[in-house]
Amino acid sequence: MFRIRHIEIFYAVMRAGTVKGAADTLHITQPAASRLLQQAEQSIGVTLFQRVRGRLTPTVEAQRLFPDVEQLFGQLDAVRRSAANLGAGSETVLRLLCVPGLSMEVLPQALGRWNRTYPGVRLTFRTLHSRQIADAIVRREADLGFALEPSNHPAAVDLPIGRGRVVCVGRDLPEGPIPLQALGHHPLIDLDPADPIGRQLHMAYDAHGVTPAARITTASYHAAIEMAAQGLGWALVDSWSAWHARRHPGLQVQPLAPEVGTVAYALRSRDLPWSTAAGALVEEMGRALG
Repeated sequence: MFRIRHIEIFYAVMRAGTVKGAADTLHITQPAASRLLQQAEQSIGVTLFQRVRGRLTPTVEAQRLFPDVEQLFGQLDAVRRSAANLGAGSETVLRLLCVPGLSMEVLPQALGRWNRTYPGVRLTFRTLHSRQIADAIVRREADLGFALEPSNHPAAVDLPIGRGRVVCVGRDLPEGPIPLQALGHHPLIDLDPADPIGRQLHMAYDAHGVTPAARITTASYHAAIEMAAQGLGWALVDSWSAWHARRHPGLQVQPLAPEVGTVAYALRSRDLPWSTAAGALVEEMGRALG
């Protein structure tokens, strides 16, 4: 049987070209390396090397075998690197998804603090809507997702990490909280009822008998704020996206009365627990959400 130790001596001789060089690589004596190479050849019944002018020349059979062995050692090196990264509290890559509303202001703050502890972790990052994030997590296409609604899927874990509220953004807003009834009498940039926060908002409309004066309906929170900055109406967004309004002098932000709450979630596959680095990012995201 061609054992692991036989594969090691074969690979070492192929790389070094001599038994002595292979012995040095494996930290064994030259006689031990010679015996091991002989055992390897006997185990498969094939001569792997011929001695030519003091060097071992691989036979045709050895040359056919070498690509598979080289690939095996490449994979072994990758395993060793991954193990070393795990031991250092990091990983090769963290696949991250986030809803657009949290990716512009909140996530960069969290990543800035997290990066001080995990500078060696690479990220792949995409923005998707909450339902798309849940689907990707269930399919194991991502390690971590930040969404504005739970997946409610048995194959996923939904962790609440922040609580906010719907706010009104606009120019010349009245002082204090905006009554829901007032939203029926002023041009609005309303949220799509298919959107997670839009759904909460429209449930509040129905509960209080409000027919919103929606001039524009969108699922893009930041676009809604930009439209409000141009005087197209009052924008209704979550309190985290409303941080973007600070970029526009003169834009005001007020809560609604009664309050319409929002929740941010961290999502993962139930079968893929978070790594140390991913767990730390979840904590930093919770801090950034306030």
